[in-house]
Amino acid sequence: MLRDLQIRNFALIEELELSFYSGFSVLSGETGAGKSIIIDALGLLLGARASLEMIRTGAESTVITGSFDPNEGALDRMDEWGIPPDSELVITREINASGRNKCWINGRLVTVGQLAELGPHLVDIVGQHDSQSLLHPQGHAALLDSYGGAEHLVLLAKADKLARRWSALQGELAKLQRDERERNRRIDLLTFQVDEISQAKLDPGEDQHLELERSRLTNLDRIRQALHYVLDQMGENYDDRTSLLDNLSSMEAELRRAATLDASLDPLVERYVELSLDFHDLYGEFRAYLDDLPADPGRLHAIEARLDVLDGLKRKYGSTVEEIELYLRQAEWELDQLQNATVRAGGIEEESCAVRDEWQEAAAALTKSRKRIAAELERQIEQELGDLSMAATKFQVLFSPNDPQIPHLGGQEGLEFMMAPNVGEELKPLAKIASGGELSRVMLAIKAILIEAEQTPTIIFDEIDAGIGGRTAVNLGQKLKSLSSLRQVLCVTHLPIVASFGAHHYSVEKWSRDERTLVKATLLQGDQRILELTRMLGGSTDEPVTFEHARELLKRTGSI
Repeated sequence: MLRDLQIRNFALIEELELSFYSGFSVLSGETGAGKSIIIDALGLLLGARASLEMIRTGAESTVITGSFDPNEGALDRMDEWGIPPDSELVITREINASGRNKCWINGRLVTVGQLAELGPHLVDIVGQHDSQSLLHPQGHAALLDSYGGAEHLVLLAKADKLARRWSALQGELAKLQRDERERNRRIDLLTFQVDEISQAKLDPGEDQHLELERSRLTNLDRIRQALHYVLDQMGENYDDRTSLLDNLSSMEAELRRAATLDASLDPLVERYVELSLDFHDLYGEFRAYLDDLPADPGRLHAIEARLDVLDGLKRKYGSTVEEIELYLRQAEWELDQLQNATVRAGGIEEESCAVRDEWQEAAAALTKSRKRIAAELERQIEQELGDLSMAATKFQVLFSPNDPQIPHLGGQEGLEFMMAPNVGEELKPLAKIASGGELSRVMLAIKAILIEAEQTPTIIFDEIDAGIGGRTAVNLGQKLKSLSSLRQVLCVTHLPIVASFGAHHYSVEKWSRDERTLVKATLLQGDQRILELTRMLGGSTDEPVTFEHARELLKRTGSI
């Protein structure tokens, strides 16, 4: 239930705070006073689309805050979003002149989309445009299905799931059965690519190993020259020169003789001996390395040829051997899909037929349920319309079968509401015969019936009484008051008779200050309600008869 609403810098409203109560409340005021602005602000709070024109002239932003009693549906949504439950649900939305939107639920930042999801669990706003929606038959099935309740909606969900599956299968089948020449061209290309990569017999990382080997072979002469020089210096004696290894041995002998004269030199001699042995070992390893250097002049040519093959593949399929192999796996998979398209198409057709048969069975069950609830809905709407001064009205749900071989979302039939408002007339579509006032009453009748099935705690009627007067207005007021025993009901109205049924009455006015137009709303008390009804009746305090008439209306409805 809506508890409080705060509006700042929205359209003509500079600042407005309202508290709401359970039962039936009405908002009244002159045309253009700002009643619908308040409803628009509430709609914005619940996720409606925003525009910069909504910000009051001269303001940097508009801020709207509302507090609600959370119901089960709202709490479930909040739980999904990780917002802790509380005894009060507070929503705030801010729209800046820069175009930025900020939204909060109980102090947590959320998106406008989340507000739009949460809104239907809190408030249902019914305006004149909603009555006009009855002129579009595509929405009639949804209204009938809502009346069917949870068990019926399960049948609808099952049929729609099968229809979506059938549609997906048909799309896949169409993709497989695309132009044969295009498919064959793709097969030829993929076959060539798969063969080209496969014949290369790639080895992961081989390009890096080959690059290293090529670098080694390219510089082979320089490596041999360096090793010959080192080995010559380490181990060769000629002319008057002694090799490094021989010098190391002579030095070792001298050190050992010195150590016999001074034992403290022993540790240093041992370290020297270890180093000398390392040099001797290195000499042997350098010699072995030199002996192992390749002598095959064709190896470098083979490596160059192999790297050319790899470079050619890299230009086409990937920058590394691993990427080329990934492309190969993807190409092999696609080639398999295309080559087996005919086989798979047969399997899809078989599955599609099975899904269609399942849909036909589910859709038949849905139709049976719809016809049952349609008969009950027709009876109840005629009864509700009777309470709204349309007792002679005949109402019927027309079933128009679709092609049973093509699964449709929404079942195997189209639905349209038909009506004959006068005795002796044929049933015709609402769009062709219903006046604005009749549409409003049909919408109200439907809402009155659905209100028990729906869980929305607050319902707002925005000037749904347009085109209604006389005894019908009395019946309308009684109906709204009756609905308020089940839900919190707010109604924007110009009809004094309807307003007199309200348990709470708010007056909306425009006024000026410092050459700016402002909007204020006041919860009327005592004689203030009588004065407002007098104004709505077209009278003034100078007209005792009208004033007394207003007082009598309130007495008759039990409002005073």
